[in-house]
Amino acid sequence: MATGTYFIRSCPTCGRTLEIRVELLNRQVECSHCHGTFVATEIEERSISDLRIEQALARTQQFLDSSHAESAAGKLG
Repeated sequence: MATGTYFIRSCPTCGRTLEIRVELLNRQVECSHCHGTFVATEIEERSISDLRIEQALARTQQFLDSSHAESAAGKLG
């Protein structure tokens, strides 16, 4: 019995390791665990995910800084 050829990729939503058929490269696939969808590529896009996390953390820090500044101004005035 012939078996297909697969590549290994982790789901960008849940992080589970998936075996994806090579025929599905560059196509939209669905994780069998969390049902998240993503484009199947051989290269994981961790650098993009890391950038998004850094951007979210920076926005959070800006919000915290502005909230702290408003709170301090309210105590003074």
